[in-house]
Amino acid sequence: MYKTAVLIIDMQNDFTRPDGRFFYPETTGAMMDSFAGKINRMRALGAWIFVVYTAHDPQEKEINPELTHMFRDGKKASLIDGTEGAKLDERIPYDPEKDVLWRKTMPSAFFGTDLADVLRKGGVENVLVCGVKTNVCCRATATDAYQNRFKTFNLRDMLGTNTRELNEFHLAEMTKYFAAAIDSDEAIRRLIDGTF
Repeated sequence: MYKTAVLIIDMQNDFTRPDGRFFYPETTGAMMDSFAGKINRMRALGAWIFVVYTAHDPQEKEINPELTHMFRDGKKASLIDGTEGAKLDERIPYDPEKDVLWRKTMPSAFFGTDLADVLRKGGVENVLVCGVKTNVCCRATATDAYQNRFKTFNLRDMLGTNTRELNEFHLAEMTKYFAAAIDSDEAIRRLIDGTF
């Protein structure tokens, strides 16, 4: 049984590598050196690690063709199943004996999946969200974690998006309403003292 789950969102080559289609050096690039160590520490302290990844069907058409930034010719432009960009970044620590590898096809890791039930059956009360993008998949996942009645937190120093300003704006908004932003050091302290 676990009290706290860490959901690592979309840490895949399209987002985490300098040659990735949507790499943001100011935020994602800055957090990569220490990301693995923080996850390993949380696991060692009893957190349940979920490595959540997106793998879009290459033939899937976008339902709203007016969205252009993340799409090409009406299809998804990143995280396409079977591509190098969709592969999990090799720096992300995944322990197949302890962690869960979780596929999603929509922004939220909860939408259309039984993630909430899996977490509840595992005894989870707290959900910590990290990864990319803060304002898209991480925000959707944090929103749904809260709506599924989990105490939800965003790990401020382990989230990335286009700019620091955009990152901080969304973290402030989520903190007001449903998912407080905390640093990984605080999460680790809470895991040590048993409040997580």
